[in-house]
Amino acid sequence: MKLPFLRFRKRRSAFPPGVFLHQAPNRLLRRHQDLLQEIRRMVGLPDNHYAALYKPLFLQHAAYCQELPASEAHHHCSPGGALRHGIEVALHAMKIRRKMLLPVGATAEELAAKQDRWTYAVVSAALFHDFGKPLTDLIVEMLDQEGKYLNTWKPWRGPMGEQGCVAYRMQYRRDRRHGLHERVPAFHLHRLMPLPGLEWIAEDLDVFQEWSAAMVGAWDQAGAIGQIVQEADARSVAEDLAGEHRQTPGARQKPLHQRLMTGLRYLLDQGELPLNGRGAAGWVDRESLWLVSKRALDALREHLEREGHGGIPQRNDRLMDALQQSGCLVPNGDKAIWHVRVIADSWPKAAELTVLRFPLHKVWPDPNAVPAAFEGSVIVEGEPAPAAEEDREGSPDAEAVTAEPDSPESAETGDPDEASIFAESFPELEQAQSVRCAPPSPSIQEEAEESSNEMLYPLSESGQRFLAWLRENLAKGLLEVNTPSGRVHRVAEGLLLISPGIFKDYRDPNPEASWQQVQRRFSRLKLHRKRANGTNIHVYDVLGEKSRKRSVVKGYLLPNGTWEEVFPGLALPEPNTHLRRKEAPQDEGSVEYGNASLEQGTQGGKR
Repeated sequence: MKLPFLRFRKRRSAFPPGVFLHQAPNRLLRRHQDLLQEIRRMVGLPDNHYAALYKPLFLQHAAYCQELPASEAHHHCSPGGALRHGIEVALHAMKIRRKMLLPVGATAEELAAKQDRWTYAVVSAALFHDFGKPLTDLIVEMLDQEGKYLNTWKPWRGPMGEQGCVAYRMQYRRDRRHGLHERVPAFHLHRLMPLPGLEWIAEDLDVFQEWSAAMVGAWDQAGAIGQIVQEADARSVAEDLAGEHRQTPGARQKPLHQRLMTGLRYLLDQGELPLNGRGAAGWVDRESLWLVSKRALDALREHLEREGHGGIPQRNDRLMDALQQSGCLVPNGDKAIWHVRVIADSWPKAAELTVLRFPLHKVWPDPNAVPAAFEGSVIVEGEPAPAAEEDREGSPDAEAVTAEPDSPESAETGDPDEASIFAESFPELEQAQSVRCAPPSPSIQEEAEESSNEMLYPLSESGQRFLAWLRENLAKGLLEVNTPSGRVHRVAEGLLLISPGIFKDYRDPNPEASWQQVQRRFSRLKLHRKRANGTNIHVYDVLGEKSRKRSVVKGYLLPNGTWEEVFPGLALPEPNTHLRRKEAPQDEGSVEYGNASLEQGTQGGKR
């Protein structure tokens, strides 16, 4: 019996470990269907529009990413990490965007007409924010069907599949540049974006301006889109670092946070970071290790470099990011830095320091290895001091707690925190609190380090970023107005921004920008009214029938006419009847606004 002719496909050679098969984009995306379906549901476009605008984004992203990692030893460092990270950031960005009205300050009609375009810009910017990493960080060798070297992947010519790739292996470049990848997506837009989508975004210059800034990594110019993408990126990174993940073959280094913690334990064990004494590098209490931030991070960097570790960031903010995102630090809100006072009975005065806070079990997994606790106190800024310190005779901090600045000069330079001085005048608060002094001015070293972030986040723009943050949060009702704990008050003369509290609440994307620097940059916008003596800070008496204690609040005054123009369409409550300005009416007059001059009245004058 004659058998029919059978055609057998030649089987691919078995590839060694560390080599990955090239896969079709659709197959790669099947692993992430749960995330993609959630994005599809939230976008809400008809199927034909979604297929034309969104599906090409994810297919091209998968075609380029394949099984490449997002980093060598940080977040999403396992195979396929780059693809998953991009999709996760797009999903988180979509969740954040749904809670925002974009464009900011638009009318209801404009919001309805433009919402889909802004959503598309947010999702695409989020998906491609790390697209450039394979191009700048990796060397990818393409292999043929027999596993023989074919060529080095040239990402500028397109995805691997267009260059005959059957399988590939990778290694990290030793000369890669931090942040360079952020500039890359803009050079590939015609490959990444379907032409109708690209034209759709470009038709609206408002969205195109923010979106194009995001595509080149100019986050300080990317407005709301930049803020959404950065927040979404942080969420994805934090989720990945909190879970279990393995590194991609070809990665040579342990994750940075692991190397930092190993080095920290060594320095503590060797006594190179002394503890619990006056002038020490850190102090141990029952729950935490408090380390002087700059001293500890500089020592860690020097130690790891002496041991021959490569790729150690030279900027302390990047070291703090690695420790914070991996859960090694106790965060102070969304920041790593804590401002504390350290005091002991034998010390003549408290030491005011900037520190990092580590849980004891992260530093000493063995509880028996934890050093004895410090025989003193570590007092977080804003927390009440222990009785022993409050009673300390001649203590400058104790004196500052009860000090009430009477002169305009002290109101301008002292900048006491005002969050609690309504207590006596507003009986609904349960207990009175005291005015406390603001943290010390930046040190010479902090001023010197300020320039390290100028290229990424120009300090000159921090005032504009603060104003955009204030505008957005007031419009969304996220900032309290006319409440005892509120940082913003409507007064007869305009809008009072409580200082320094409102500037401390704001988080600038530049990690080196202190609240004092943001306040100075805001002052340079010349939106506020100055006092007759040329100072910036206005003083208001807090009125209350049951109050026997003289209370005041201080802040920047955006006069009537100015704040309406800066915050168009913003609806605010009537002026707070508990606040009365201390200055005489003749202080009012004109105020600079840009290059113009607005004549103001005491009861809401208009232009």
